[in-house]
Amino acid sequence: MKRVFWVFFPLIFAQTISAQQSNPLISKADSASQMRWVDSVFNSLSIRERIAQLFMVAAYSNKDDSHVMEISQLVSKQGIGGLIFFQGGPVRQARQTNYYQSLAKVPLLIGIDAEWGLGMRLDSTISYPRQMALGATNDTLLTYQMAADIAHQLKRMGIHINFAPVIDINTNPLNPVIGSRAFGQDMEMVTRHGMAYTKGLQENGILACAKHFPGHGDTYDDSHLTLPLVPHSANRIDSIELYPFKKLFAAGVASVMVAHLKIPSLEPDTLLPASLSPRIVGQKLFGELGFNGLAFTDAMNMKGVADFYNPVDANIRSLMAGNDILLFPSKIENTIKKVEQLIKSGQIPEEIINIKCKKVLMAKYLVGLNKYRPINIDRLYNDLNSPYSQVLRRKIIRNAITVIHNANNILPLRGLDTLRIAYIEIGESKGDAFREQLELYTAVHTFSINPEAEQAEYDTLLTNLEPYNLIIVGYHTIESKAAKGFGVSQQSSNFLFDLSFRKRVILNLFGNPYSISRFANPLAFAAIIVSYDNSADSQNLTAQTIFGGIPFSGRLSVTASGLFSINTGYASNQRIRLGYSIPEELGIGSEQLSEVDSLAMEIIRTGAAPGMQILAAKDGVVFYNKAFGKPTYVSEYGNDIRMLYDIASVTKVAATLPSIMSLYNRGVLSFDSKLGQFIDLKNFPDKSKLLLGDILRHQSGLQAWIPFYMNTLTSLEPSIPLWTETFSQTHPYKFNGKRYASRFAYPSPKFYRTDSSSNFPNNVAYRIYSLASINDSIYRWINQSPISDAGKYRYSDLGFLYLQKVIETVEQKRLDKVVEPLYSKLGMNYTCFNPLLRFDTERIAPTEHDPVFRKQLIWGHVHDPAAGMLGGVAGHAGLFANANDLAKLMQLYLNDGEYGGKRFFAPSTVKSFANPATTNGNRRAYGFDKPNANGSSPAGTMASPESFGHTGFTGTMVWADPQNGLVFIFLSNRVHPDAENTKLSAMNYRTRIHDIFYRAIQSVSKPSGQ
Repeated sequence: MKRVFWVFFPLIFAQTISAQQSNPLISKADSASQMRWVDSVFNSLSIRERIAQLFMVAAYSNKDDSHVMEISQLVSKQGIGGLIFFQGGPVRQARQTNYYQSLAKVPLLIGIDAEWGLGMRLDSTISYPRQMALGATNDTLLTYQMAADIAHQLKRMGIHINFAPVIDINTNPLNPVIGSRAFGQDMEMVTRHGMAYTKGLQENGILACAKHFPGHGDTYDDSHLTLPLVPHSANRIDSIELYPFKKLFAAGVASVMVAHLKIPSLEPDTLLPASLSPRIVGQKLFGELGFNGLAFTDAMNMKGVADFYNPVDANIRSLMAGNDILLFPSKIENTIKKVEQLIKSGQIPEEIINIKCKKVLMAKYLVGLNKYRPINIDRLYNDLNSPYSQVLRRKIIRNAITVIHNANNILPLRGLDTLRIAYIEIGESKGDAFREQLELYTAVHTFSINPEAEQAEYDTLLTNLEPYNLIIVGYHTIESKAAKGFGVSQQSSNFLFDLSFRKRVILNLFGNPYSISRFANPLAFAAIIVSYDNSADSQNLTAQTIFGGIPFSGRLSVTASGLFSINTGYASNQRIRLGYSIPEELGIGSEQLSEVDSLAMEIIRTGAAPGMQILAAKDGVVFYNKAFGKPTYVSEYGNDIRMLYDIASVTKVAATLPSIMSLYNRGVLSFDSKLGQFIDLKNFPDKSKLLLGDILRHQSGLQAWIPFYMNTLTSLEPSIPLWTETFSQTHPYKFNGKRYASRFAYPSPKFYRTDSSSNFPNNVAYRIYSLASINDSIYRWINQSPISDAGKYRYSDLGFLYLQKVIETVEQKRLDKVVEPLYSKLGMNYTCFNPLLRFDTERIAPTEHDPVFRKQLIWGHVHDPAAGMLGGVAGHAGLFANANDLAKLMQLYLNDGEYGGKRFFAPSTVKSFANPATTNGNRRAYGFDKPNANGSSPAGTMASPESFGHTGFTGTMVWADPQNGLVFIFLSNRVHPDAENTKLSAMNYRTRIHDIFYRAIQSVSKPSGQ
């Protein structure tokens, strides 16, 4: 026979009728005013309207008008007390909220499930890491800050209660519904974070809701789908599952959510869920535990209830069990009518409904609904996606990343020059952010495969990995549910098991750490990293963890397998390479940097350059790294940060200077060494006695440059069609006061051929190869050049050609081969001479249409004619690079010769080259350019005297400032299509951009709370 549901009322009446002095819903600051408002509203309501206040209905902002009409009817005609919003968008929800509130006699209490932020339910909003990741940080301040920020976002959306925190103790890895939503398995840790989350919400005006009472952590079923069993004794539940609830009740949590659970030790009726049980809600929650806040049911449409009771019956049972508000109920009008009938018949005392109604009204007063104001839609997206929120999210992710295995301390990676790295993306197109960040550190070859791929595909992949000695695996399809194998397929597990015995493998799990149990012998991996989710920020920061761009300290908040127990985690405070962040992480406002964007677009618009890369780093952290424009003004594709630029004279400090510094560091040479000590110049004593220090400082008396190519041209028109192009006008060039017209000047066959050979090996440009002995000719012409005004500053390319000769004589190999090991160690894998040997033209920005010498567009070959004649390798020009690579080198200089955990130069070496003891009126250091107090240098006007760098003819600049920790890189091809274009320098663009960065870092203020 069917039970009469109201017979259990006496069990809970004594508790619910009790005084409310300790009720967390009563405002301590203004209790008298609160009670006056509550009584005034309460007295205006009929018994039917009081019953309706106990219903919180599900609303969606992504459904059609019929749904809006349905909710509108429930608000205006039934007088329901609140809404719980689910999927949709922020603006749509805000507008609907305003509309629904306009229909309500009593302002609606608005709730949402935002355990990890609004992004849990709404598009275009912030999603924070889930609570398991917060547990891994072991930092309750981060939990508080996250909850406080969520509270500000919810208030901005007109939401009053967040159904969080989850304080279930997740002791069961097979739990299908809690998992990563819980802080972890240790009750003390769960309690600490639960308290922090609650305070973060409630101290910022949002009601918290502890869930899922009396504890959903150790279940094997999902209450959305069935009625899960909690098999433990009452003593076990009291001592473990209920522990965090007791602490949060004592601390004043505003509400609690009662779960749909079967708990025989607390409720002998095994068909009666906890949410419908007077023994669990009325007797246990309100009686024994003394809770005086609002009690919510879990969603009443969940099958844990819906499969066993009809909606009206379930709704009334829930109220009579002691719950104050029903979430997601159905048959609302029928339920209200039925309760009203039961009151009139005396089967339910009216007082119990009155008390519940007043509790709801108290909550409404507490969240400010006594002074309700509609939501302002203006700037809603901006307010919900503040830089502060992004910074906080990245901080939580960074602190949560957990290295649970680190054989031989392989992390962070060192010795990049010894590594041939492949990245396996498991889950095609799901690891783009991870790959992009890995590639900022070094060359990485990517392979993609789906976890469910056929064995043959895995076999092919295994063969393709043979050339590599380090494999980075990104498992991007981790699931939260054990029933789905946590997203780890058997074939992928088998493949990685096999691979781990052949290669060093770093396994990155972008999701639930319980997935570790799916891998056989995980200790065979070189390292295992748990990143808790597959967001772009998690991928970005995990890649930085691998290469030492950020430290790591996370610890497991659960036992992930028999090998990795709770609190497992390696820590490293080392930051050995560049880190990458958003500006606000350094306290820099993005709005300040929008000036850089504007100037970059102005450069393109005015024709000063078709495109560029701009990078800035502070204290070893890149906070700005962007590409603008196109390789040419008419290109069909745009620039990106991987594009290679001809860096012209920046070659001096990026190739020649580090090679000289190495020789200096080894004691091979000094600033007082004479050129003749390294080069046979006995027939040229004026050159033999030149000091290397004077050459480095451009005060040796050497000429600025010599147009060597002029000596190799002929006025006789050749028969080679490539070289017969003529121009509509002559292109005059000046040297030593003489003007050279180029209209009828062509590369002489004596010096050039259209095909390479042993006699003509040097690739000058497309189908132009120079004579092997051209090198000797160039140095003969330099040797024969005059010396004048020795001791005075005169910038000279010739000196760096001599320095190239010194390096090559000592090292017995060409300059490009000398610096290759340095670039390899630094991860400068996109820096090279003669880039066409490694890259397609689509990756290289072209320079000018050369009308004088090579009669073609220079694309992938060095712009400088002398460097071109030498086959693209010269001490003064010839190097190609991108901004990110050059930042590594400049950071090496800022670090006094150390980078990537390796020392390249003694600290004194860098200081000696960058800051000479005496200036003699010459602003130049040894190889580096320096700022000038009179503003005549290319550096920003705010650059410190200790700063140093260099510029390049093609429109490039690198600069480092030890005093401010600032690295600035500007690359462009301003010489395209015409080298006579001087707008970049005439408009002082580089200096102006440099100054913007200085102003930004010097006005740094830490991001404040809201």
